[in-house]
Amino acid sequence: MNVISASYGNDSIALIQWAHESGLPDVTCVYSDTGWAAPDWENRVREGEALAESYGFKTVRIQSMGMEALIKMKKGWPGNAQQFCTAHLKGIPFLCWIDEADPNRLAMIMVGKRRAESKAREQTPFYVYESEYHGDRLLVHPLYKHTDAERDQLVSRSGMELLPHRSQECSPCVNANRNDLMMLTNNQIERVCQLEVEIGKPMFRPKRFGAVGIYGVMVWAKHGRERLDTLFDPLEDEGCGSPFGCGL
Repeated sequence: MNVISASYGNDSIALIQWAHESGLPDVTCVYSDTGWAAPDWENRVREGEALAESYGFKTVRIQSMGMEALIKMKKGWPGNAQQFCTAHLKGIPFLCWIDEADPNRLAMIMVGKRRAESKAREQTPFYVYESEYHGDRLLVHPLYKHTDAERDQLVSRSGMELLPHRSQECSPCVNANRNDLMMLTNNQIERVCQLEVEIGKPMFRPKRFGAVGIYGVMVWAKHGRERLDTLFDPLEDEGCGSPFGCGL
């Protein structure tokens, strides 16, 4: 059993295409619903699932407790130093599913992480023989040495649209940059604001943006100095080192 942990962003689509071109048998693509996706991300997920199924792959969706419930339970927001969102919204639900689907731990788990993505992922190995985050199963990163151009070629051959941004399975992500923030809808911004008020804590660190609260952060995103955007671009300087393949 070969399992692709997919969010259906560019890297996930590239990995699905790679698996198809490599002739891998018995492939299942698994999507974890974080309850925090962008409003139109459902359409991308459906297209990705349709692509996978056209190659004879199975598709599965896993439900989580959802970001809002998680934040209320933790009484705070996940941050770079405490990335608990990935464990609760992707890791634990995935483990529950895979332990039932693969009780003998024979499955190979594949994630589309690449070294070229960010500094946080520049040490991504080809494989982890017994990944503690995947129930001690074999974890493989087939695209770990792929450049952006090589990844883009795989996406092109799939026929899927090459997105100008990372996966929006979580939107906004705690690692959001200026471009990510500018894509937020008014409803998304208000959702964050309501949660900030309810738990009494801002989603984004004030020192990072020079603003407190989502509305202040949005002012920075629209009018803030480019100097801050360069110094604190999370895709390059911080990034997400999650073993669960967030944003792919």
